[in-house]
Amino acid sequence: MQMMEIGLLWYDGDPKRPLEDKIGQAVERYREKYGRLPNTCYVHPNAISSQDGDDLRVACHLRNATAKIRVRSDPYIMLHHFWVGESNEQAAA
Repeated sequence: MQMMEIGLLWYDGDPKRPLEDKIGQAVERYREKYGRLPNTCYVHPNAISSQDGDDLRVACHLRNATAKIRVRSDPYIMLHHFWVGESNEQAAA
């Protein structure tokens, strides 16, 4: 498994907001800051269902774009935090 070297750490502790919205906001901020879309988001394992595992993919609908994000669990990511960035894992596969 390859990790991202550069990413943006986003916090959203709102229990009422769906996971997809939280990731979408992080993705939008990443795009504003870096001028491109991320493809991966790491979250704490408790943030996603165990049945989804590492096969969870989220489509984030942004202004003028749709980002397809692979959501990966990592116990080193704190709960309610989202680490979004560009992983070259797909290219290596």
